[in-house]
Amino acid sequence: MQEQLDRVRAGDPDPACRECGGIQKSATVAFGEGIDPQVFRKAGEAAADCDLFLAIGTSLTVQPAALLLPVAQRLGARSVIVNAYPTPFDDRADAVIRRPIGEVLPDIVARAGCLSQR
Repeated sequence: MQEQLDRVRAGDPDPACRECGGIQKSATVAFGEGIDPQVFRKAGEAAADCDLFLAIGTSLTVQPAALLLPVAQRLGARSVIVNAYPTPFDDRADAVIRRPIGEVLPDIVARAGCLSQR
């Protein structure tokens, strides 16, 4: 991925694969694209098994990904939503943070690192 990011920074807006010529992109799902069923199954398993569910930078309205937070909550996970705008789950979250992700995420990562070292 780093090579592709370097190419974009150098001015190539759509870095083509050097082997097939197709446009390369990260493992993300764009609007209108389907989610790989195996990937979504693994996400569901992770949501069902987590203690804390972080929903960061999402409106929590796009299906089927929006189904993951209720799964985690139903099975006892605490939840934190970090988003610039309200979501349909704000009233059910343990915490809601309305600050830019770029300000919040480094602190969350730093604190999580401290917790994992205990």
